Amino acid sequence: MADMSAVPRREDGRLVAASLGSASRLLALYRLPRITIEMSGDARCLALYRLFTKRHPRYRLIRNKAWGVALLRLPDTIEGYMGGGARRHMRGHVARSVKAGYTFARVEPLARLDEIMAINRSAEARQGKPMHPDYLDANMVTAYLGQASEVYAVVDKDGRLAAYGDLRVCGDVASMSRLLGHADHLQNGVMYRLMAGIIEDLIGRRAAAGAPSWFMYDTFPGASAGMAQFKRAIGCEPYRVSWRWVDPADAVAA
Repeated sequence: MADMSAVPRREDGRLVAASLGSASRLLALYRLPRITIEMSGDARCLALYRLFTKRHPRYRLIRNKAWGVALLRLPDTIEGYMGGGARRHMRGHVARSVKAGYTFARVEPLARLDEIMAINRSAEARQGKPMHPDYLDANMVTAYLGQASEVYAVVDKDGRLAAYGDLRVCGDVASMSRLLGHADHLQNGVMYRLMAGIIEDLIGRRAAAGAPSWFMYDTFPGASAGMAQFKRAIGCEPYRVSWRWVDPADAVAA
């Protein structure tokens, strides 16, 4: 069942509509497919669950990550994911990156700190907004990477990172956090190569362990037009989500 505490009450409808921009936009969000996703894992996963389910910092009547969540239900095979007309754009970018000699890898981020900093500093703005200071300060980045779960990367033909992404798997969802490419390499399709590698890895993990079933890349509301287009291109669709925490001990018993 959906988390009804995340649904605006009838008497609050006009206030929520005003907060989200328009009644039509609210109605579109309200009509999104509703799903429940179970999360489990360590203390960092629990912190992520609490972040998802706390009140939205701007729209206090809704949960933080409940409406318009950008999700991809993981298919059974990478061929099933990459095939068909929906992935034509992505396939073209991936083919370009492969032809240019880029490869996909999982990396130890602190060992590649200089390369990650070079990526972070390669553009003064992203998606029309200035780079956040947390991405530009080496000490802040070191602290962040020390808490990162799994970091994947695209490596150029000279062995240097061209793009990286931080992923955390918590039960039935794999949540994408930071995802950045070097400005000098973006035209070579490195972001699509990175996403194809991550999705393939998650498909293999699901086949072996039964989870995760979902890949998440934040939400559609609040995303720039370019970012929303990218999320669609890699297969994400907007959902209304009720998050449920499952104690790891209970998950093992089940």
